[in-house]
Amino acid sequence: MKKIIHSLTIVDKSSSMEKFKSRTIEGINSSISELKKQVDSDTEILNTLLFFSGGNTNYNWTSTELSETDFVFNRVGSDITTINDLTDEEYNPNGNTPLLDSIGIGVDKVKKFHGDKLGDDNLNIIVTIFTDGAENSSIKYNKTEIKKMVEHFQSDNKWTFTFVGCGSLENVTSTSNTLGISSANTVAYMATDSGTAEAYTKIGTSFANYASATKRGVVDSDLFTKKAL
Repeated sequence: MKKIIHSLTIVDKSSSMEKFKSRTIEGINSSISELKKQVDSDTEILNTLLFFSGGNTNYNWTSTELSETDFVFNRVGSDITTINDLTDEEYNPNGNTPLLDSIGIGVDKVKKFHGDKLGDDNLNIIVTIFTDGAENSSIKYNKTEIKKMVEHFQSDNKWTFTFVGCGSLENVTSTSNTLGISSANTVAYMATDSGTAEAYTKIGTSFANYASATKRGVVDSDLFTKKAL
C-alpha cells in the first residue's frame, strides 16, 4: 500500500510579515521543493497551505463560511508534484495574528479532506506552524482547546506538529508548549531577512527528515537537524 504523507503548512500573513514578504514566498517554495524530492513510487505527498491573519473583516462563526481575507487556503490536499511556485500576488500580509484559530481551522480542514480514511495505517500528517508574532485575535478557539487537539492527534504518532516562531528560544518554546508541541519540534528565529531565510531552511530540513523517517516507519524526534538521508 502506498504511503501517503500530508503536509499542512500554516503561515502567518499578519501585517508584520510584510517586510519579509519576498523571503517568505521564497521560503515556502524552497520547502515545498524539499518535499517533492521525497516522492517515489511508494510515497505520495500532499500539501495544504493556509495563510492566516485577523481583523480584516468581521467574520462570523455562526456562519459556515470563513473570511476569505483572514484565512486563505491556497491549496487543500494537493499532490505535491503538481504544485506551482507561490507568486507575489498570492501572499498579501495584513491584519492581526489569530494563531489559535488558524491551527484549529487548518486541522479541521485536513480532517474533513480525509474523512473516514483519517486513521488509515498508510496516512501520516505533519503540521508546520510559522509565525512572527504571538496570538492576539482568535475568537473561536482557546489555548486549552488547541492543546487538547494537538495532544490528541499526536498520541498515536500519526500526526506530528512543529512550530517555528519569532523571538528568543525561551519565549518561542514557551508558546509552543502551551499548544502541546514539544520543544524538540520547535525552532526560534530572529525577525530579520536572514533569520526568516534560516527558518525556512530548517522547515525544509524538517520536511525532508520527516518524510524519510515516515517512509522507514519510524518517528524522528529531531526533525530540524540536518542529517544524511
